[in-house]
Amino acid sequence: MQILYILFEEFAQWSKTTVHLSYNVKIEKYTFVRFSNALTSLRQGKPIQYITGKAFFNGIKLKVTPDVLVPRPETEELCSLIQSENIQNQYRSPSILDIGTGSGCIAIDLKRKFPFATITGIDNSPQALEIATENAVASGTEIHFALTDILIPEHCATLGLFDMIVSNPPYVLESEKRNMHRNVIDFEPSGALFVPDSDPLKYYHAIGRFAVEHLLCPGNLYVEINEHYGTEVKKIFHMYGFQKMEVIKDFMGKERFVTAQAKFAITDTSYWYADKP
Repeated sequence: MQILYILFEEFAQWSKTTVHLSYNVKIEKYTFVRFSNALTSLRQGKPIQYITGKAFFNGIKLKVTPDVLVPRPETEELCSLIQSENIQNQYRSPSILDIGTGSGCIAIDLKRKFPFATITGIDNSPQALEIATENAVASGTEIHFALTDILIPEHCATLGLFDMIVSNPPYVLESEKRNMHRNVIDFEPSGALFVPDSDPLKYYHAIGRFAVEHLLCPGNLYVEINEHYGTEVKKIFHMYGFQKMEVIKDFMGKERFVTAQAKFAITDTSYWYADKP
């Protein structure tokens, strides 16, 4: 029923109260056609956010298309965690990098939480960056976006130094598809969701290699993770020279985030790229 209320609000600008008071009101043909098409899409499993073209993230209205993931509550929680752990920087000007920005939800929310921060969002999808840019403009936030692939070190070398790095990278195993709803498998961008079972932690290796060269000491690293790999991600970050690694559970009690802190001041750390997985 809640989905119907959303559709009435989107297509007829009717509130829930108006819906209940308008049983005998005839809907215009154009609106009826939009309703009919939306219901057909819903039956096919298309997420309501892609039908309406918008989603909400910590109170921010975002444009979403099948080129970007629908923002999840867990990622909202990640942003709230970052705010609570860095409240002392609220009125300072830290530099923050969002790796795999997608719709821009993390970058935009962090800009609102840290209004004086300089924030950069990177992604390997031009289509996603178009959406992120639109969302940043619509929300009145100034964010620099760049087409960059974190898996290719030479693409990232010129990004500079940051006080904080955050990422919600792909982490769902290909084998986990069989347990997921078709609204995710059939409609959301697979490249932003799935990793091969043979190399499930490749993004965390890439993030660790990058962050050890680009995270200022004592800067913090925050990542969202597959609930089954908290210990492994901690080991990866330890291997790359981080300290104070911690696995944090989400509101469902699942291990969902790993945090770490830069251990050394940035010097010549180019050797980290040698002989590392």
